[in-house]
Amino acid sequence: MKLIDFDEKFNRAMARLIEKHAGSRTEEEWENEIAAQYARFGDTPLKELGGETPRRYFAAMSDEALAETLKEYILQEVSVPDFLCEEIENRPVSPAFLALLSQTDEQLVLYALNLIGDSEAAFARYAEMLGEEDYDDHVKDAVADILKEHADAVTEPMLALVGTENAPYALEVLSRTKARDERVFAALTDAFRTGSEEDLPLYAGYLAAYGDERALPVLLAAADREEIGFVAFQEIKFAIEALGGKYESERDFSDDPAYRAYKEAGAGTDIFGAKKAN
Repeated sequence: MKLIDFDEKFNRAMARLIEKHAGSRTEEEWENEIAAQYARFGDTPLKELGGETPRRYFAAMSDEALAETLKEYILQEVSVPDFLCEEIENRPVSPAFLALLSQTDEQLVLYALNLIGDSEAAFARYAEMLGEEDYDDHVKDAVADILKEHADAVTEPMLALVGTENAPYALEVLSRTKARDERVFAALTDAFRTGSEEDLPLYAGYLAAYGDERALPVLLAAADREEIGFVAFQEIKFAIEALGGKYESERDFSDDPAYRAYKEAGAGTDIFGAKKAN
């Protein structure tokens, strides 16, 4: 498929305009002018399109053609035109667009995620993606960020991922559910109880986000464990306070390297980071 580099064509025209009027506008004025010119460019007939405008050119495409065109722009490493993205965003999520989420090219999948966004039509596919091994952390982090804003809609598939290597993503989403579910509470508390010290700050944060004060005894017990280091303790203490509790025991972290680094970093400054007077 031969592609038109709309951005390159626009940039050449803008470069000529800026050169012609160099020094006549501020940087902010040029930024506003570029945005306005690009909007007009989308409605400008182009000979490369047989006299059609970029917006109408993409509007005339089927969903399948739009998806294939997006794929080709990315695979051929040509700048993806905003007019193509706008057309996809303005349409209902169709099977052709959902199929982009089954591709293995990371850049293409991330584009599809951004264009489809939090459409309910994609929730089932997003949940599947968190359990598949074809996607790296960048993709799964983006998927989890979308799903955690709609956690109640995917509770069942997320619970199915608990106990797998993708459990951290599932737990992140489950921690944002609003409906109280004993299975969710059990999954979050079990993950905290059995997690390594490295994972405890993360799982403590999930318990805080879920907001069930019944987790307080579990958190308080963990805060008392002598082997818990300064970093994990601080996150556990934060979770306790977020749930309305209070940890009042004294802990000595003077031998903890992270604590010493923390103290040294703050030496000579007040709580606002300003240098203390001698």
